[in-house]
Amino acid sequence: MRRTFALVIAAAAFLLLASGTRPARASISAYSTCSPDSSYVIWNTYDPEPANPEWVGFDVLRRVMPGCDEYVRANDEIIPRQAEAGYMSSFGEPSDGTTREYRVIAVDANRQRLFFPGFCGPCEAYVTCPPNGSPITVGTLQELALGFVYVIPCPGSCYPAPYFTDGVPPELAPYVGTSATFSFFGQVACGGVEGCFFTPDHWTSGTCVTPAATQSWGRLKTIYR
Repeated sequence: MRRTFALVIAAAAFLLLASGTRPARASISAYSTCSPDSSYVIWNTYDPEPANPEWVGFDVLRRVMPGCDEYVRANDEIIPRQAEAGYMSSFGEPSDGTTREYRVIAVDANRQRLFFPGFCGPCEAYVTCPPNGSPITVGTLQELALGFVYVIPCPGSCYPAPYFTDGVPPELAPYVGTSATFSFFGQVACGGVEGCFFTPDHWTSGTCVTPAATQSWGRLKTIYR
């Protein structure tokens, strides 16, 4: 548990530092981590005060990977917009090895989603509880910009497409630009200009399989809340 909260604090510090290097505009970066029975979603806003008075707060949506099911709202009430930049919400979740995607959205008083130029940077966060209990993404490798190797997710999945934080590991370099598929385990965090980034723990050879329908979050919400 102490390690979990250390990660939470470190992530929040990273996001707050990042806010000082970006222009004041509506933007969100998100990060997530987990404890044995909860997921923590942390995000930071670059809030164009006092613009957009209709923007009253946030909703956090979630779904299970690798399927592309509809998002389900994780928070019962709107998370109020506040003057401070940093936010953190925790959600009781089964620690079943499932990979989950969280999406933070801005909403009005009627919980309608709002869109602003440059709002997301991006707004997604990904977590597996327990850590490395299942792949965080599955796909092939492509160098989409000089020095930036990304995971290209399997067709039909909604896995993230992150780039390697410290460059592609030497063991994987021969497979960049090929059809070789891998299941990647580790941590994906979002918020950079280049998109989401991947810190690998390990990987295994994989295959792209069309995901079967997963149990809906509506049912899981009934069981675990």
